[in-house]
Amino acid sequence: MDELDGQDTPYSLHINSVPDTVLLDIFGRLNYADLCMCSRVCQRWHVLAKDFSLRKRILVKKPLQTGQFASLIHYHFTNFLEEFKLLKTCGQESLLSVKKNVLWKLTKQSNNLKKLVLMSCSLSSVSLKDLPSSLEHFSIRGSEIYPNVFFGPNPNLCAPHLVCLDVGGVSNFLTSQDLHVFSKLKSLRALYLEGCFRVNNGGIESIIDILPQLEVLDVEGTDISNDGAMTIFDYCINIRDLFIGHTTVDDIALSLAKVQVLPRLKTFCVRNTNISSIGLHSFLLRHLSTHKLVVRANFDCSGSCKCFNSGEAPVCYEIDNAFPFLAGIECQHYLTNKTYGLN
Repeated sequence: MDELDGQDTPYSLHINSVPDTVLLDIFGRLNYADLCMCSRVCQRWHVLAKDFSLRKRILVKKPLQTGQFASLIHYHFTNFLEEFKLLKTCGQESLLSVKKNVLWKLTKQSNNLKKLVLMSCSLSSVSLKDLPSSLEHFSIRGSEIYPNVFFGPNPNLCAPHLVCLDVGGVSNFLTSQDLHVFSKLKSLRALYLEGCFRVNNGGIESIIDILPQLEVLDVEGTDISNDGAMTIFDYCINIRDLFIGHTTVDDIALSLAKVQVLPRLKTFCVRNTNISSIGLHSFLLRHLSTHKLVVRANFDCSGSCKCFNSGEAPVCYEIDNAFPFLAGIECQHYLTNKTYGLN
């Protein structure tokens, strides 16, 4: 065996023998940080890692200065880019000031961008029309905006393909009076209003036209009450994930709901509301269809899974009270939703 050490066998393959096309395919499966590390291995990998076809997704988890953000766009944004996510924990760092000319540069260099996440940014001097019209998923969680300036009278003209909109945590700026323009977003399927405490029942009424098309609606931490919840129950006929936790909604809203509401519901969060386990069970017994439902609540139940009969088919729902919960803090479902969320 010693004679074979250091010699090539008929089946040996050195990394330098791997074709560029194969390496590019491997690199294309890496995240942006890992790709940057690979670029430091050798000259060949450095050249391949800079191939623009690999720049489809960029994720930044650390705070950026305004100049750093502008440089990132200048050197790394291309027409191949499909996703850019700038993640910052709200309240821990100062807001990143984003200027109009920077967004114009972004739009010019990445006009095929589909997903854009700008957390904790100051967007007071920009508007939706400064961004690529190709956007399908847009999050400005915890950012600063002037809603009437940012969205304009008809945001559908600027983002006709927008499927998911997250304005969670834009609490001091977004009010019920600002929501009516959202009813013009004809492609919208997911709307996150979490933590927007100036949004009340009137805000829900103002978007009643798009409620039937929504599959995800998050109104946690808003100022809605039973009337707003009943509007949601009546009109959200295609809703799959509904989050009404951290509101004043109680058993009355559930008891007054029409028969067989929310026929497609899969996830229902009622954490930190005035809804009781008895009221919830009664509601589900009367309205749940024949699929399994996950209910997120912070009350104790005798057993985590309840099964009963609804018509001819057995129905069950699971109480998920192991989900991290802190009183007064919203659940941030946008960060974990697998279909219309951050990931």
